[in-house]
Amino acid sequence: MSHRVHPLVATMALAFSGVVLAQGNPQVMDTVNVTAKRETPLPNSTAAMNAVEVAGQRAYVSDTAQLLRDVPGVSLYGAGGVSSLPAIHGLADDRLRIKVDGMDFIASCPNHMNPPLSYLNPNSIGTLKVYAGITPVSVGGDSIGGTIIANTLAPEFAASGQGVMAKGEIGGYYRSNNKAIGVNASASVATENFNVTYTGGLSKADNYTAGGDFKNYDGTGRAGHTLPRDEVGSTAYETRTHTLGFALKGGNHLVEAKIGYQEVPEQLYPNQRMDMLDNTQKRFNLRYLGQFDWGSLEARAYQEKVDHYMDFGADKRFWYGSGMPPTGSGGMMGYDGKGNGYPCSPAGTVACANGMPMYTESKTTGFNLRPMSCLASRISCALAVYIRVTGWMTGGLPPVAACTPVHLTTLTMASVIGPLCSASGNLAITRSG
Repeated sequence: MSHRVHPLVATMALAFSGVVLAQGNPQVMDTVNVTAKRETPLPNSTAAMNAVEVAGQRAYVSDTAQLLRDVPGVSLYGAGGVSSLPAIHGLADDRLRIKVDGMDFIASCPNHMNPPLSYLNPNSIGTLKVYAGITPVSVGGDSIGGTIIANTLAPEFAASGQGVMAKGEIGGYYRSNNKAIGVNASASVATENFNVTYTGGLSKADNYTAGGDFKNYDGTGRAGHTLPRDEVGSTAYETRTHTLGFALKGGNHLVEAKIGYQEVPEQLYPNQRMDMLDNTQKRFNLRYLGQFDWGSLEARAYQEKVDHYMDFGADKRFWYGSGMPPTGSGGMMGYDGKGNGYPCSPAGTVACANGMPMYTESKTTGFNLRPMSCLASRISCALAVYIRVTGWMTGGLPPVAACTPVHLTTLTMASVIGPLCSASGNLAITRSG
């Protein structure tokens, strides 16, 4: 009896027999060496500036945010003379978290004319750190674009046996273009355990001029007030900033208190319809830092109060309305056909509006606790922040005159368990009346 072998079976048998023979007599390949240039690592997303780097720019910088202009990924939105808005990879304003000496601040002005960095004189900056993009939870997180950490100069204490240490510094600058004048000063007296430090700065400037005429008119919208055709209107500013600090050290424990005060009588904005005609900030910051066998503990309590006022500055039209004099301001082209408004009466109507004054009051109270342990893998912390913002308008058009005060209350509380502390979450309540 004969058996016929199927061709497919014969093919598979030959294939597997080759595998068995190959395994029985393996072939050793020659060594292959691959060479290439090492790729350049991506730059760190964190940039830091110390007091030495900051000191090199103090002589010609009146806006603290300008200190960040060379940091990769950071750009600045030019606003007033001392209130540039930093942006990280195109994200700015509330998309960034800006901390000043551990305090979380937000702009009280709806147009963000008073950003947090504007409350610091460049002369008082000790360190500046920028976290572009992802922010570590150790500095709070809770920001889409990134985080900017600004710290003023740390207190210095006399060495053991040195007695009383006293030091001071004074500086200034002058710019001929806009007659800008700036003066800054600092002084401190310290012993081995106690330190008192004052830092302050004054700056003032008129409108600056361009390289030549860039407009074909000299009117401003206010009768009798004109500007040269090479002068950039609404670029003047004046600011006064003061900080007084006290520090007490004992062993591995430090208690620090800082009182800050800033007054901006005027800061005009060429790129906005309104100007900041008064802004006053008062802040108090109390901090404790202790070193223990298990790690360190930092606690902080602070409060900020801001009074803010906006309206049309001297280089902008003040009287508006559709009517003609004497009960109207002259309409779009003005009573004289040159865009000048007429001081009409009665004010507060559609035909006669006398500016658009806006007042804002804000109060921020914060507490935070940061235990740091190198032994424990899990720690906890809590943060509570209370913010109250009140804004109202008077004068202007009837809809503006009828506005009642608006109160915004934000309460942020969180408890986080992990290797580092953070906080997030918001509860906002808005009430009119």
